[in-house]
Amino acid sequence: MSQDRRRSRRVLLATFAAAALLGASASLRAQPTPWPNKPLKLLVGFPAGGASDVMARLIADKLAQGLGQAVVVDNWPGAAGTLAASLAARSAPDGHTLLLASPTAITLAPTTMVGKINYDPARELVPVSKVASYPLFLIARPGLNVKSVPELLQYARQNPGKLNFGSFGANTSGGLATEMVKLMAGIDALHVPYNGSAPALQALMGGSIDVMFDTAVTAIPNVKAGTLRALAVASPRRTSIAPELPTLAESLPGFEADSWNGLMVPAGTPSAVVSRLQAEVARFVTLADVKDRFALIGAEAVGSNAANFAAFLKEETERYARLVREANLKIE
Repeated sequence: MSQDRRRSRRVLLATFAAAALLGASASLRAQPTPWPNKPLKLLVGFPAGGASDVMARLIADKLAQGLGQAVVVDNWPGAAGTLAASLAARSAPDGHTLLLASPTAITLAPTTMVGKINYDPARELVPVSKVASYPLFLIARPGLNVKSVPELLQYARQNPGKLNFGSFGANTSGGLATEMVKLMAGIDALHVPYNGSAPALQALMGGSIDVMFDTAVTAIPNVKAGTLRALAVASPRRTSIAPELPTLAESLPGFEADSWNGLMVPAGTPSAVVSRLQAEVARFVTLADVKDRFALIGAEAVGSNAANFAAFLKEETERYARLVREANLKIE
């Protein structure tokens, strides 16, 4: 073989080798980056120390264990949780930003905060899983001398305009549950909203109001102490927290009003990431220690797939919108 032919062969072999290396390099670059590849952030729309914050830190701890990556709770209190929801909707959809979702910012805001929010929960946030529900309890001051929902409704009908419902806010799940009772039962009762559960409970125990909806973490201790009386639970089914209590639906068929927490991510987050997060929730909500810690804040572990959670959010959003329209509520 001549020297020129040997030189040409070496050049050709070198060209093939370089092409192979370039191809391998391009293939490596084309491989998707493993997820998660950095700490995740869980946005919470309420202050540190409250029930939502406690829930968020428990979720963060269990997700971190399952994903092998830190999950940092990031509190953004303000505007009834809508500030955190807005930040989540505008975050990069890379699977590293999560939102602890709740009714006020997701299913109530589209109706009760029209013109006050800059995001569309149905389009800009993707449901991952419902994580927990907080049954609402209808509680009464003992001096009212009613022991059941039928007795309460009978009293209201015999004394139009004299029954006072309190709530922890007009545009909250408790406030709208109050309006739902009035609408479905056809009673004339006064709704007195307060700025939070604590002042409403004080008013109830002081006799300024007669009944109110509240979560288990504050309602049940007062019921057990005998300072308040529980009449019913607003869940569609009886709750394990107080299984002896009837549901409001037993007196008002179709009644349903609970609070809840779930996980959502920015729209555009890869479906594989959503599926993995949902699987992690499904895993940890079955753990005994999680159920026990949920119970301390009056919550019940749920867990659901993304499709079921999406259907729930759609139905609840429509139900609250219908309530506001049919009850002719004036939203401030």
